[in-house]
Amino acid sequence: MWQMYRVMNDMFAPAIMENQEWPVAVKQDIVGSLHKFMASLTEHAYETLNKTVLYIPAEDIGTLEEAVKDKVKIQRFETIMINWTRQITEVVSGVDSENPENVDGGPLGEISFWHARSTDLSSIRTQLELPVVHGICEVLEVCKSSYLASFQELTHQVIEQAEAAEDNLQFLSSLQDPCTALA
Repeated sequence: MWQMYRVMNDMFAPAIMENQEWPVAVKQDIVGSLHKFMASLTEHAYETLNKTVLYIPAEDIGTLEEAVKDKVKIQRFETIMINWTRQITEVVSGVDSENPENVDGGPLGEISFWHARSTDLSSIRTQLELPVVHGICEVLEVCKSSYLASFQELTHQVIEQAEAAEDNLQFLSSLQDPCTALA
């Protein structure tokens, strides 16, 4: 899977995106399919590492005026945002930060859990701050996309839960050495 991801991401995706010779309808269809495939491939490849990585398209958004007139591009951006929303929802709702479930191994398991959660949420928060993500959100805001509000709410939840996970980890980390000695 990683070999396919690298080949697609480094060779085929850029070649497809840069191609100017195909008829517009063909390129739009191929680019739409490429984004869907790359989103799935990215998600599943990084899932093997227990990381949540959002597929960020290597697509030139262009000017805001041009982008909001391009219905096909808007549809692609909405599809990408739907995928981001699903991925983030899985992470955010995967645990009630007040009462984590499925944590085994006593205090050391708890520390490990909060370390992984803090790392994952912080990574998502960093990805959400990328200029491309802001550009896509801006285009969809101007178009009054119905998908934007739920995505923005999730973005706020990621920020809140990342801070909570970092706080939990900070306080639990002080118990790691004594718990390791007891174990």
